Amino acid sequence: MPAEPLPLRFEEHLRATGLLGRAAHVIAAVSGGSDSTALARLLAPLAAREGWALVAVHVRHLLRGPAAERDAEEAGRLAGALGLPFRAVQADVPAGRGKGESLEAAARRLRYAALLAAAAPLGPGTLVATGHTLDDQAETVLLNLARHAGRNRGGIRERRPDGVVRPLLPFRREELRSYLRERGIPWREDETNDDLCLARNRIRHETLPALESVAPGCAERLARAGLAWSRRLSALDDRIEAALSERQAPLEGPWPRDLFRSLGAPAACRLLVRAAGRFGAVPGRVQLERTVSRLLADDLFSEGLAGGRIVAELRAVRMTRPARLIP
Repeated sequence: MPAEPLPLRFEEHLRATGLLGRAAHVIAAVSGGSDSTALARLLAPLAAREGWALVAVHVRHLLRGPAAERDAEEAGRLAGALGLPFRAVQADVPAGRGKGESLEAAARRLRYAALLAAAAPLGPGTLVATGHTLDDQAETVLLNLARHAGRNRGGIRERRPDGVVRPLLPFRREELRSYLRERGIPWREDETNDDLCLARNRIRHETLPALESVAPGCAERLARAGLAWSRRLSALDDRIEAALSERQAPLEGPWPRDLFRSLGAPAACRLLVRAAGRFGAVPGRVQLERTVSRLLADDLFSEGLAGGRIVAELRAVRMTRPARLIP
């Protein structure tokens, strides 16, 4: 029995997950590459029927000179062909890169900041859709396993608390490219994707193909494992958001005395990691778990250390081992 066409499977996935829900505005992040081109092509025919106002946004990273300009032109042509409003925004990676931050990490952080800034004027509830695929998910799981010895098993999340969504996670990169080729739709190739000095590219071009040769289907299995862990993090975030909303408390604190006992240890760890992350900190695992233990026992509150001061304490201690639940 032949497989259902990609557009039908994509629509069924959105319906089953409710990923875009009742969003009034959806931003499609378009780089000019194959994944984001396929994303915009698949979303466009659904937008009018589902009531989304779909906008194409391209982020310039100021890294690749003339090649990046051609990427922006291709993204603009794609938006024009689909009849979508188009915006090109800037993420100045060379200027905004933090001390000790890798170029790849800085580009990712500033790209999301630029996309969310573009979403803000469209109103609350605007979603930002990116073109991450099943292959990206498998690569991320392998990277996290290698770097964190299994403590951070999570992969790419379907939906982040800030409204970033990934509708293409169930789909392979090659099937998206086949869909585009069959329709004669062009895309741009980013030459940095072949640079084997970057860890992700070595995973993509060397490690995953080698694993597939001895364990066919391992990419799908890795992606499923990463998605399951990421959904657990999403459930913890939902629990945190509900508890904060009920108590009218901000993410960064101060927090009411009963919050941590109502959350329990895993969600309490997650809350502290997310709160510290707002200040650019990643608390160490030992310090994080010790702090949560004291919070659940009420020790820190009895000592007068509450709310944002807990985050300050976590930031002040540098640990060599990363936290279990990294945002």
